[in-house]
Amino acid sequence: MAWKFKQPGSENWWVGYRVNGRQFRESVGSPDEAKADEQLQLMRTMHEAHKAGKLTEKFYRFLTGMEGSADTLRASVDSWLKECKDLSPRTIKGYRDGLDEFCDYVKASDQGPLLRDIQKQAIAAFLREKRAATSTATANLARKILVGFFNYAVDNDMISASPVPSSRALKFDKDSERVRRAFTLAELKTVFKKAPNQFWKYMVLTGFYCGQRMGDLITMTWGAVDFEQGIISMTQRKTGKTLEIPLRSELAVFLTKLKPAKVKPSAPIWPSESDRYEQFGPGVFSSEFYDEVLLPAGLVVKRSQPPRRIRTETGS
Repeated sequence: MAWKFKQPGSENWWVGYRVNGRQFRESVGSPDEAKADEQLQLMRTMHEAHKAGKLTEKFYRFLTGMEGSADTLRASVDSWLKECKDLSPRTIKGYRDGLDEFCDYVKASDQGPLLRDIQKQAIAAFLREKRAATSTATANLARKILVGFFNYAVDNDMISASPVPSSRALKFDKDSERVRRAFTLAELKTVFKKAPNQFWKYMVLTGFYCGQRMGDLITMTWGAVDFEQGIISMTQRKTGKTLEIPLRSELAVFLTKLKPAKVKPSAPIWPSESDRYEQFGPGVFSSEFYDEVLLPAGLVVKRSQPPRRIRTETGS
């Protein structure tokens, strides 16, 4: 027998089944009760088909008590993201990008692989490659997204256990970060020379002289730069702390050449890049810095699975 219900904290309707003493639940993916009724009627029709000797694979698995969902990885990802609608658009975008990257890695499509067929070894290989191409922090973030998704699948009886390896098993710990180091002056000169445009030259210079986070530099306004006093004043986005940083002469000369004759103090130094950061976050910039600056400078190796790119029409 099947029934409909709502999960606590979710507006979407769900349908439930109880077969041989076991309960199964599945999200309708919509707050529309009419769609829940349609799904409920479909399940009842499938039950009648079973009694008549005609049965779909999905309901067959429910009736026989076999573990695992017959849904594809792609369909299961979409189902989870619909349940995350109360989160911020940027968070959902981060989840979507992270899961799309994993789906691309395992060559997932609408036809397969099935969620139940995703193995721990595939996830471990994906995360290790992510760690080799980026950093421990980035790889750990990718792992946390996968943990959230597969825990959702376990909670909803789509799989019996999460296949995501532990961070300890992957050796994603603080010790692995010790291989990272600051650039030498010679390397910085090469990075600046290989920067493909003025935006990335700006990022290299301000990063070197100001030592601030990428988001603070990308969204910095002209009003933050006091050429007469030789000071850059900014409020850090992450901490809210206000800083005054000496404006080095080399950076002042570079910024003077960039500054338009007439510009409002509130205007970002890089309007299109600032808009892109506000919309998509730092991930796309980190990927571009890796592929368009560090790779040509010979400081990193080419990635076997290039990340997705997101640009605006006016982006640098």
